[in-house]
Amino acid sequence: MHPSFTDHMSTTRMKQFQREAIAMQRLNHTKSSSENTTGSSSLTRSLWYVFFGLHIPGSSQKQGETYTVPGFKARLNATMWMIGCIALGLGLLIGSFIISNFGLLPIVLLSSILLVAVSLPVVARSASLLGKHTHMPSHR
Repeated sequence: MHPSFTDHMSTTRMKQFQREAIAMQRLNHTKSSSENTTGSSSLTRSLWYVFFGLHIPGSSQKQGETYTVPGFKARLNATMWMIGCIALGLGLLIGSFIISNFGLLPIVLLSSILLVAVSLPVVARSASLLGKHTHMPSHR
């Protein structure tokens, strides 16, 4: 095939995907605005930013707005911060409960067991992959 024909077909297909994406965004926007009866959550987003330093992007988009990589990165960053804060809080609560009721020895044993349980599969997987990549076939 001629290269310009392939370029033409790829640009046509890309435009078709963009039209479908815009149509789906408009459909999602109308669906979310019909389901969202509580109003704006800008106060909630502002409070999260003030207390935790998290920029939580809004869920509703304007009709002409498209999804972008920085938007996804902002959402991923906010999600990771939230998971980290929740894990830290739960770890503090569970650790303080165990140390107040059972002492320090169970915490040391539990953390050692968890370390071994997590480390062994990772090391085994790494060793198997390393063995596959360093294996040189011999020609006899």
